[in-house]
Amino acid sequence: MVPETNLLSSELADVIRKLDISNLNADDTLQLANSSEECCAGLCHGLHFLGKTFVSFADSNVLEFSPESLCQLGHGLLASALLIPALIQIQKSAERQIINTDTGEA
Repeated sequence: MVPETNLLSSELADVIRKLDISNLNADDTLQLANSSEECCAGLCHGLHFLGKTFVSFADSNVLEFSPESLCQLGHGLLASALLIPALIQIQKSAERQIINTDTGEA
């Protein structure tokens, strides 16, 4: 059973939420939003590939991994779990800044 948790929250995302990006110009803010979205998509594609690979391994009876491989995988998954919500937060902050600039509120 998977515990109830907010999958789009992490300590890193909480810290990023507090960052002030109002000093960025419009081009930098747009670049930040676009880069965050692209990085998030890249991480999701990588995780999707990893999941399909594990299913393929299971179907082929490849059931053993070295401790080093498992450690590397664990670190990669933990980093992804922290980065995805943080990147989403960066993208949201940048998009809010763009909207505020367009409406003259910045």
